[in-house]
Amino acid sequence: HAARLLAPLLPEPLDHVLLQADLTAVAPGPLERELADLLGVLADVESKGGATVYRFTPGSVRRALDAGQTAADLHAFLTRRSRTPVPQPLTYLIDDVARRHGRLRVGAASAYVRCDDDATLDEILADKRAAGLGLRRLAPTVLAAQADPAVLLEGLRAIGFAPAAESAAGDVVIARADSRRTPPRTAPEPVPD
Repeated sequence: HAARLLAPLLPEPLDHVLLQADLTAVAPGPLERELADLLGVLADVESKGGATVYRFTPGSVRRALDAGQTAADLHAFLTRRSRTPVPQPLTYLIDDVARRHGRLRVGAASAYVRCDDDATLDEILADKRAAGLGLRRLAPTVLAAQADPAVLLEGLRAIGFAPAAESAAGDVVIARADSRRTPPRTAPEPVPD
């Protein structure tokens, strides 16, 4: 009821912003929800008041790219939603950040398999018994695994391979030969006569 009474007194949400040459956008009033949401990802709010000023930075553009937008999506969005031409510095900023975005990839792997013979790795990947290890090729000679290193070693041994454990420095980890043996027996106590 109160919202209906206040509606005529509130300004209509805007469907546009004004892009400036200094890598800012001015929203001269409240924005439509979709516009406010995407602009809030693509730029940082610099000041609020009668008008809201948004600033575009390499970090804010990267945030939009991380959220699934492409450079083409961002250019089209800005062209469609700005009452002013898209300034060249903003176009360059988006293109520059997009060109570098995703060149480095970070993911999770619990263990890896390294082998100079990529045919051996092909054989492991083709073996259905290795499916539970969560293997995927990262490079011709490297597979990443979702399995723990000890589980990966045992899994590969179970399907007929003879892997060696490797340290973080790349050295082969030597398991002591006597690590699984029972302790030596002591001589029996002499029986008194």
